[in-house]
Amino acid sequence: MAYTPKMDAGNVRTLMEWGQHFDKSGKPHNIIELMSAENTILDDILWREATDYDGHRTTVRSGLPKVYWRRLYRGTPVSKSAISAIKDPVGMLEGRSVLDVKLLDIHQSQAKAYREAEARAFTEAMRQELALAIFYGSIKGNPDGIHGLDPRYAYKNAPQVIDAGGTGANCTSMWGIVWGDNEVSGIFPKDSQAGLKHKPIAEYDAYDDLGNAFRAVGDLIEWNVGLTVRDWRCVVRICNIPTANLMKAKGEAGFVDLHRLTIQAKNMVPPEKRTRMKWYCNQDVMTALEMQATDAGNVHLHYGELFNSKGVPFLHGAAVRQNDAILTTETALVTA
Repeated sequence: MAYTPKMDAGNVRTLMEWGQHFDKSGKPHNIIELMSAENTILDDILWREATDYDGHRTTVRSGLPKVYWRRLYRGTPVSKSAISAIKDPVGMLEGRSVLDVKLLDIHQSQAKAYREAEARAFTEAMRQELALAIFYGSIKGNPDGIHGLDPRYAYKNAPQVIDAGGTGANCTSMWGIVWGDNEVSGIFPKDSQAGLKHKPIAEYDAYDDLGNAFRAVGDLIEWNVGLTVRDWRCVVRICNIPTANLMKAKGEAGFVDLHRLTIQAKNMVPPEKRTRMKWYCNQDVMTALEMQATDAGNVHLHYGELFNSKGVPFLHGAAVRQNDAILTTETALVTA
């Protein structure tokens, strides 16, 4: 017997819920998007077509050949460099909504406005999910997802990681990233196009939780996406930042000196790439950075213009971007 998919009643729109979207005259309400989040990293990512349909292959030189001091009438041993290949996966992020066509028959004039508003909600949900995956996604924990930054820089004594000294489960991180084809970039499948896609689904048979059919229309929101780190030196992580100590002033016990930590971090990035780096932190770290900027002698934070936005903080010459996907409840990294 063929499998018949059944509809979860809690995930479809009822007539009462439909009515909440419109006023008495039938015009759509201006919905206040309280669930939106600041994830500017998605505006900064540079995208490239992957080498494969399911991921992107990168060949990295992992060792240099040996060279020798030679003397007259003596030969030189043969040597070679070492290379290794890595493959970053592409994940398929999707969202789907279903509407009973009877709702459209009853409220024909409102159907377009409703579906457009719902599509915006799906788009925001996908942006938040992707931003979270860029930082914390792991193919070990979710083989259908993407591999983010956290599992690549997962130990406090790993290269490109600086330990801010926090312990326990209420820590956060600050990241410095250089975007580019040969540095860090987003990827999309071979022979496809980058970006989020919205596909309206024409009328079809859907099934309720009892297996009974009804006519429905739908919307499919999809984003085929991944992340590749071609040059591991182009990412730096300040880990184990104790969230509870961020508001402490200089001189207080437990003060987190973001000024010193970020100087250490930016100098880990190759000098020729450093000018293209951007910082990413959450609201708590951003506030602490700005408050510490008032300390005497701290002149490394100023405000400038980025992407036509004025008043953007710049730290050591690199823009600081707020990202709500960076948690304040990270478990402190340990030694490998």
